[in-house]
Amino acid sequence: MVVYVPDGGPAVPQVCRAEDLSALSVRAAAESPRWGLLSRALGAAGAGEVAGDHVWLDVSWLRSAAGDRDQDWHDGFTRMLDHAARQGWVSADGGRVRAHVEWGR
Repeated sequence: MVVYVPDGGPAVPQVCRAEDLSALSVRAAAESPRWGLLSRALGAAGAGEVAGDHVWLDVSWLRSAAGDRDQDWHDGFTRMLDHAARQGWVSADGGRVRAHVEWGR
């Protein structure tokens, strides 16, 4: 699963490759790190927040932005979060999951 954030214009985050629950990342289209733009885009969408050199994504936003999915997908998403929790990548309240950021198109 990839959260894509376009560069410039209304940088509205969107979920791409939602069916791939083997990994989670944020793909920012800017060729070089533009943390301020990324932070504003994620915050305005309610998608998450920048923390250092990674992002905390809102789990509810991810589910919603992934679109209409069947129960198998939701079960897989929960397994992905369980794996992330075992790695320490889920917030204490379970509402956010950590993702790394990749820069460039």
